[in-house]
Amino acid sequence: MNNVSELALNYLQSYNCHISEDYVGLLRSACEIHPPPHGMAKYGNLYRECARDRQWFANSLAVNAYEEGYGSKQVWEFAQRIENRDFARLVRGHSIDESRHSKMFVALLDILFPTELETEVREEFKSFSPEYYPHSHPPIEPSPEKVIDKFQVMDQIIQINLLEIRALILQLLLRPVAQAYATNESLPKVTCMSNLFIYDETKHVEYSAYCIGEFIKEGNCEWVREKIIQSQQTINEMFLIDTETDHSLGTTVLKTQVG
Repeated sequence: MNNVSELALNYLQSYNCHISEDYVGLLRSACEIHPPPHGMAKYGNLYRECARDRQWFANSLAVNAYEEGYGSKQVWEFAQRIENRDFARLVRGHSIDESRHSKMFVALLDILFPTELETEVREEFKSFSPEYYPHSHPPIEPSPEKVIDKFQVMDQIIQINLLEIRALILQLLLRPVAQAYATNESLPKVTCMSNLFIYDETKHVEYSAYCIGEFIKEGNCEWVREKIIQSQQTINEMFLIDTETDHSLGTTVLKTQVG
């Protein structure tokens, strides 16, 4: 069994998430054929080594705040192109979560490194979030010319599913580092924030797995199987700066290196 698929499935089970057995089998197969690098021990060791540098870790939190904010807008735009109302509603919820995560990363940065951010920089970081909320967000106005076919939708949802599994792994790596930088007073709040990140990433895996399961019910199992295997391979290649080296590191981490 691949450790990434099993870890993700264990978290889904721990939060009482409901996913189809077809999805479980296909995820396991994809991770066995193309083992995700973010599940390898050397990646975790390298992440922890880099995170010993407080400037590197602070930068990584800022990069995450930016990426979550940017991702929130991209996911909302994707939702506007989905004809299936159930799927679109779930994707919009994901967008709102990403908007909140952007603000949470800035808050975490402020808690762990309170004296190292200038006021202007702090305000710039806060602007990364598009400020989407359940009660306040862009209009829901899907237009016929923007709608994409169901196979294109599912292609994107499969990618979301695998990327959210990767995000879950990264949150599990981040948690002990953030706790180590926390003071005794801030530790409970930092832990609570980390737990919420992990819960949200797990729920994102759940909703995208649900959509995949529903699509499989329509008789598309073989198509999904080929696509999830292909997508896992592509994500692995994107995640590594160079698959030939012994010290390859995910690009999500490399973007935060201090030069």
